[in-house]
Amino acid sequence: MTEEDSPIIDFYPLKFEIDMNGKKMAWQGVALLPFIDESRLLAAMSLHYDKLNEEEKRRNKWGNDVIFAADGHPIYPFYEQQYGKRKSQEVRVLEFPSLKPI
Repeated sequence: MTEEDSPIIDFYPLKFEIDMNGKKMAWQGVALLPFIDESRLLAAMSLHYDKLNEEEKRRNKWGNDVIFAADGHPIYPFYEQQYGKRKSQEVRVLEFPSLKPI
C-alpha cells in the first residue's frame, strides 16, 4: 500500500486536506481522501491473497450476523416470537444462510 512502486499508492496519501465546514477542531472535520477504484484495488490485492494465513482468509469472507437483545429490551418480544424463548441459560446459535458478496 505504501511502497513507492505500489499500484495503489495514490489511494493512501500521506498528506490530505480536512474539510472543517464550520468545525473548530481538526478531529471534527472530514478527511478529503481520493475515491478508491474497486477494480484497481481488487486487482492489486489479488496478487497477495495466496500469502494470507487461514485466519486472515476467514476474516475476508462473509460471516454470520448475530443479534443480541436483553429480555427487557423493547425488541425482545419480536425476536421471541420469531425464534422462540430460550428455555435455559445456554447460548443458542442461529444459523443463517451465508451471503455471497455481490
